[in-house]
Amino acid sequence: MSRNIAQRTYAFTVQSSELKVNRPLLERVLGYKSGGAPEVVRELIDEILPRVPDYLEPQGGFTILPDGTLTITNDSLYCDGTLFTTGSIISKRLRKSTTLALFVATVGPGLEQWSRKLMATGDMLRGYIVDSIGSETVEQVADWLERKLEEKSQLHGWKITNRYSPGYCGWSVAEQHKLFSFLPEKFCDIALTESALMLPIKSVSGIIGLGPLVKREEYQCSICDMKDCFRRRDEPLEVLDG
Repeated sequence: MSRNIAQRTYAFTVQSSELKVNRPLLERVLGYKSGGAPEVVRELIDEILPRVPDYLEPQGGFTILPDGTLTITNDSLYCDGTLFTTGSIISKRLRKSTTLALFVATVGPGLEQWSRKLMATGDMLRGYIVDSIGSETVEQVADWLERKLEEKSQLHGWKITNRYSPGYCGWSVAEQHKLFSFLPEKFCDIALTESALMLPIKSVSGIIGLGPLVKREEYQCSICDMKDCFRRRDEPLEVLDG
């Protein structure tokens, strides 16, 4: 059951024009160097990208816990009486937080449905490209949401940490249910199944630390053994216009 925290909860609709997924970036997401994808892949990307905005419904939001309701131990967070067993990697990086923001972001169901339809007709490569666009775009919605949270934090003289999600860095995905208990039901049109799967699929959730002493750091993949994390890159990604 959701908590009565509406006064500290914020929801936003994101304009598709504020999301910058383009061919050089997508080539990198697909595992190629920028400009190094086979011609057939480049042509398909250029064919698909102009259609992407028609399938997007990007939105996101967060709730900020009241001051004094957060306790951090070596491997856990106590948030207003709820225990999150995040593991030591996350708790260590949030230890200077005054409070937390719990967030969700989504691009809606359109890209997922488009991808599945393509794959169902045997068009596997197009379907995979569309699916990859969905994964990258929802992370950009979460990036946009971080910037909004940072703006609000700066009004208090605070900063924010990196964002951390259930399922990463040793934090069980099952604890999504605890996270969603702090949010209004169907917040940003996202539902959670019994198995902790978010619907629409192309959605992300997580927590961000706030406070005057916290800082955002480069993601340090050497401290985590999760090989398929979206943050694990061989080279830094650049978001290029055009």
